[in-house]
Amino acid sequence: MKALVVILNKNNAENLNLCLESLVNQTAKIGKDFDVLILDGASTDGSREVALKFSRYGVKFKVQERIGGTGFARIEGCQYALRKGYDVVIWGDSENVYEENYVDKILMCLKNFDAVGGIPIVDGSFFDHAFAWYHAIHVIIPKLHRFHLPGNNKAEKTWIYKMVMYPPSVRAEDYGFSLLILKKGIKLKQTVTDAFVHVSLPKNFKEILSWQDARARGVAQALKFVGFKPYDIIAWSTIPTLLLIFSILSFVNPVPICVYLLFLTILSIYLGVRSKRFIKNFRWPYLVAPLIGIMIHSLYSMKALIYMRWSNEKHR
Repeated sequence: MKALVVILNKNNAENLNLCLESLVNQTAKIGKDFDVLILDGASTDGSREVALKFSRYGVKFKVQERIGGTGFARIEGCQYALRKGYDVVIWGDSENVYEENYVDKILMCLKNFDAVGGIPIVDGSFFDHAFAWYHAIHVIIPKLHRFHLPGNNKAEKTWIYKMVMYPPSVRAEDYGFSLLILKKGIKLKQTVTDAFVHVSLPKNFKEILSWQDARARGVAQALKFVGFKPYDIIAWSTIPTLLLIFSILSFVNPVPICVYLLFLTILSIYLGVRSKRFIKNFRWPYLVAPLIGIMIHSLYSMKALIYMRWSNEKHR
């Protein structure tokens, strides 16, 4: 199989260097078993210079033809792969650091499947504990990988792009892509294999909120593009809604809010325990950190609904 690793990057020169180092040190041979294309969102740091250091390995650096989100980058990556005759695209981001047999394991698995996801590993900060489940949700929830694989940690055969293309959303285009496949009734053989990649999350609260806001905007755009009802976003939105309702009712009867808080705590502990294998430096005091992640994710899911509604009003 002719394979292309596509790395999405913007103003992330330091991590891009680590990412490329991990790719040139793969057991699979760069330039022989796979090629690398960096799709850059008009970086103003030293990303181009970093890529130039690896040009002797055949690494190509290309500024996106259309700037404005990762959806455009994936569309361009798909078109490039089809034009150049690649059979497989392995998707990644510049913050990814791949264990040495990642590409080998992905390509081996693709001999029997149409799309394959790897196993994410985060370092161990508080927010890593809070959102590790988000990166590993396709592994944590049984059989979810059959319908969705995270865009920064998967590979797929390029014949799929002749049938369906990524939506042009600012973020969450992998989510929209999975919805399009479902809507079109395309049956893909998808799985997860033990190919490990170290991924990163924002390190402070402000960056977390900015990341979640971009996700919410992307989800709204993807849903509108696909024409899919936001069932899962509505489900996530019920978490803070019920918390508010039960908090108000607690002045009359405190039992519902107590039961609901117990439920959220159990859910948090469950996700914390299930996420343990995906956290390099797991800390037991952070076991309930997923509760923070759940609430932030839920609140911004509500914001995604607002973005959808606002977009509808804007175009009337």
